Amino acid sequence: MSLWRRQKEVGDLPAGRHGHKIREYKRRLDALVEVERERQKPPPPPISEEHAAIRDRIERAWGAVFEQIPEGTDLEEALDQSDELCALTIDISEMAREEVEFLVSEGVDPRPYERHEPKF
Repeated sequence: MSLWRRQKEVGDLPAGRHGHKIREYKRRLDALVEVERERQKPPPPPISEEHAAIRDRIERAWGAVFEQIPEGTDLEEALDQSDELCALTIDISEMAREEVEFLVSEGVDPRPYERHEPKF
């Protein structure tokens, strides 16, 4: 009888007495996994040579930023310590804005292109 009074759990999440809560938590977890899977997909190929050049400039700039980060610190700490890195990241933001403007002018949705992999 005491088994029925104990609350069920899915991992560390409380699930209540009924299976509908377990199914609800599983749906939430599945949605989070799907979002993460979409986020990790590589961006689509550039739409033109000009767009490829813009992306290459942004990715090389990110590579330069990550090369200047001292070991044992993360990007946020390095930005607090170095004005030069702050200036580089501002330049990267401006280049990314230019990329978005270019894609919009071409009639392309810029959201799939928001992620840039640094080139070293």
